[in-house]
Amino acid sequence: MARPTRLFFVADLHGSAICFRKFVNAARVYRADVLLVGGDIAAKTMTPVFEEGAGWSVSVEGEVRTARSAEELEAVESWVRNAATLPYRTTRSAWQELLADRSRADRAFLELELADLERWLDWAKHRLEGSGARLLLGLGNDDFTPMESVIAHDGFAELTDLSVLPLDDHHELLTLPYSNPTPWKTNRELSEGEITRWIDRLAGSLKRPEQAVFNLHVPPYGTPLDLAPRLGPGLVKIMTPGGEPDMVHVGSTAVREALERHHPLLGLHGHIHESKGSVSLGRTLSLNPGSAYTEGTLLGAVVDLAKDGIRASMMTSG
Repeated sequence: MARPTRLFFVADLHGSAICFRKFVNAARVYRADVLLVGGDIAAKTMTPVFEEGAGWSVSVEGEVRTARSAEELEAVESWVRNAATLPYRTTRSAWQELLADRSRADRAFLELELADLERWLDWAKHRLEGSGARLLLGLGNDDFTPMESVIAHDGFAELTDLSVLPLDDHHELLTLPYSNPTPWKTNRELSEGEITRWIDRLAGSLKRPEQAVFNLHVPPYGTPLDLAPRLGPGLVKIMTPGGEPDMVHVGSTAVREALERHHPLLGLHGHIHESKGSVSLGRTLSLNPGSAYTEGTLLGAVVDLAKDGIRASMMTSG
C-alpha cells in the first residue's frame, strides 16, 4: 500500500515570526510532505523602534526593551516580530509625522510587510531545501495582493491563490484566498456571488473533484467552524447575561453551498480564530485549526491523504 501524502495546514499567522518558524519546523516534527498556509500571513500593525541618543527603545504591550548595539537591536527587533508586529526604525518626531499622513503610513507598512515576507521565505528555503517537503502559501482577506508577487518569484515557495495545484498523483488543491464581507472592510473580500463564481470556475478544471482539497480561507456558514462574537456599534463585542461573548455564525453561505455541491474530499479553512474544530458536510471533512498567534502558539491540522480517501487527521497545538 502506497504511503499517504501528509499535509500540515495552518492559517492566520498574522505576522507572528515565531509561529512561522514553528510551522516550517513542522515538516520535520510531523514528517510532513506538504506545508500549507491557508491565508492571513501579514501582520496587522507596525511598532516604532525609536532612536534615542546612542541607542534604541521599543514598547510592545507595555513591555519596554532597549538596545545599545547593532547586535542588541537585532535581538530586540526579533522580539518585536515574535509579538506579531513589524519593527519600524524611526524617531519620535518622524513617527508623529508619519501617523498624520495615512497614505504615507500605509506605504511604509506595505514596504515593511513585503520585506518581512522575503525574510520569512529566505529562512524557510534554508530550512526546507533538500528535505523533500513542499511549501505552499496562500493569502487571506487581511493580506495584501502585492504579496502574491513576492511568493510567486521566490523560487522555492509555491503560491496557491486562485489556482488548482497537484498535491500528488491522486489529489489536487483548489484555493480561494478571499473572505465574504466583514465589518472591518478588509483588503480582500468578495460577495457571496463572486465566491460562488470563483469556486465553480476553479472546480471546472479539477480532474477528480471527489479527491480534491478545497483550501477556502473563509469557513462554511452555519457550522462549528464559523462562530465569532457578535459585534455592536463601534465593533464592540456584545456579551450574554452570563458575561460571555454572544457567538454568531459569520462564515460564507457560498462556501458551504460549494462544498455541498462539489463534494471534495477535504475542506481547509481559517479566518475565524475562535472556531477550532471539524465538521462533516456530506462526504466532505472540513477543518478549521483556529489561531492563537497572539500567544505565539501554533495551531494546525495534520491530514494523511491516501489514494482511497483520508487515512487520518489530527489537530495540533504547540
